[in-house]
Amino acid sequence: MLVRQKTYEENNAKLYMVGVPIGNYDNMSYRAVETLKNVDIIFCEDTRVTLKLLTYFNISKPLKSYHTFNENEITDILINYIEEGKNVAVVSDAGMPIISDPGYVAVFEAIKKSIDVVVIPGPSAFVSALVGSGISSRKIYFVGFLNSNDNKRKKELEKLKDLEETLIMYESPHRIRETLEIISELMPTRNICLARELTKKYEEYLHGTASEILEVIDEIKGEIVLIIDGATTKEIKSDLISLSVQDHMNHYLEQGMDEKEAMKSVAKDRGVSKSIIYQQIKRK
Repeated sequence: MLVRQKTYEENNAKLYMVGVPIGNYDNMSYRAVETLKNVDIIFCEDTRVTLKLLTYFNISKPLKSYHTFNENEITDILINYIEEGKNVAVVSDAGMPIISDPGYVAVFEAIKKSIDVVVIPGPSAFVSALVGSGISSRKIYFVGFLNSNDNKRKKELEKLKDLEETLIMYESPHRIRETLEIISELMPTRNICLARELTKKYEEYLHGTASEILEVIDEIKGEIVLIIDGATTKEIKSDLISLSVQDHMNHYLEQGMDEKEAMKSVAKDRGVSKSIIYQQIKRK
């Protein structure tokens, strides 16, 4: 069923998704301040963090905890407030709600119930890091946080390494060494930007390969964004050729090609005729 929202046609209660600073309070927009002043209640990740922000801007509003572990349970309460005619805001501890933070469930449920969702744009760590990275933004792939388990993280990066899009991910300072070691193994020549503590006093950008950044990694603390240059066609082709013929075929079959198209692509990558690939595949 089509749901069409014309945000400002009716003066009804709304859900406001409000962007807040990622470190520097001077980045708080006038519109965000005014929105938080005018809503009836604010749902936030950590009430202590949000209270500090509100105090800075002389805002006093009721706060309710809304985080990853209670999002499903609390969303019903949030929606009920709006249905009772109250304007509700959702904020993260830093940046935009939903971007590697809670908020998706609230928006999803609001749309289902034809409640207007108003986005108040604000800072985003990955956008800021990308702009300062010097790495192409023509096509990007936002990963968010990688898995905290080393083996699962490596498998994730193995799947990502052949993407031509610029990769963007968040990482914890406690795991950054291990993550860079994996990247150094899988993407040794890839250009990387590590951005940390964005908009704060100790903001820093490191540009280089994973191994070069590893030389100073023990000095790195704080919130981290990694921007990784996308794979080149030459890199992708080299990786595919290193596979067995069958695995090479499977790569294209998994992309949705039929057997004939996949065989043709394998032959082209390897610089041989399609009949040779056919013989090798059918022999098995």
